[in-house]
Amino acid sequence: MELKFKCYHHESDFNRVRNFYIDNYETAYPSIWTFERWNYMMYFVRDMFEFSIEKMEDEIGLWEDENGNILGIITNEAVGRGEAFIHLHPDFYEKSVLKEMFELIEEKYTVEIEGKEIIKLRILDGNTDLERHASERGYVKKPDAVETTSLLLLDKELKLPEIPNGYRTLSMADENNLEKRTLTFAKAFGNYGTKDQVQPHSYIELQKCPDYGKDLDVYAVAPGGDIVSFCLIWFDEKNKIAILEPVGTNPDHRKKGLAKIVVYEAINRVKKEGAEKIIVGDGQQFYLSIGFKHDYRNIVWIKEVS
Repeated sequence: MELKFKCYHHESDFNRVRNFYIDNYETAYPSIWTFERWNYMMYFVRDMFEFSIEKMEDEIGLWEDENGNILGIITNEAVGRGEAFIHLHPDFYEKSVLKEMFELIEEKYTVEIEGKEIIKLRILDGNTDLERHASERGYVKKPDAVETTSLLLLDKELKLPEIPNGYRTLSMADENNLEKRTLTFAKAFGNYGTKDQVQPHSYIELQKCPDYGKDLDVYAVAPGGDIVSFCLIWFDEKNKIAILEPVGTNPDHRKKGLAKIVVYEAINRVKKEGAEKIIVGDGQQFYLSIGFKHDYRNIVWIKEVS
């Protein structure tokens, strides 16, 4: 069975792509995203960097079977960075669809770096089929350019650490202060005071996402009333997995255990909803100290496109 290409149309395809990631989790993960990454990109990242829906529609490609089921996707995560992701059902790695995917990526996603047209493709370490195709097309593996994903099984209770005196934990369901929430996001991720500083309108868009839950958007409040640490957790009810995205702390309030407190609180909340494991797209020692284990790695492969 051959797959046919289709341009992405946001109004009719957003939920179809979301469902592809959920429905194929058992057979295709970790060679495809978990669903929150798609949600977060299309609602928050897109608005934060002012990418239009029309631009996203032009760059995202879908491949369907004869019944209209999505079985393949190419996407970036931020327009203009030269990044590319291939998401394909494992049954089709030997089909001609891969050739079409690579050709479209190289046509649409390249970016100029130091006078060279570059494309950066992230491939699951050990996905020999995709690695072979990339190598044959001239991509070179960069072993030091790695994105690690870590996993925590919820097979034991997580005892909430003691919160420092004067601090407290809330969620956006308690107090939905978008200005304070976006301000600490900007400070935590280093874009405060830059042209890319996140603004409240981006969080308004995020909260429109069908999978966003205010009660799972947990934060710590300092004695003066500022939000200073946060953890948003997403829950895939069908697969009983939850994903941390994002987690951050204002640099002025680090080394107080606040990140661990909000992460534990978020995990305990989602566990009550039926989550059996937690995923985070990070391999830092902070997560290992909580009990996460490194699960898999995506490695960047780079090609100079002539």
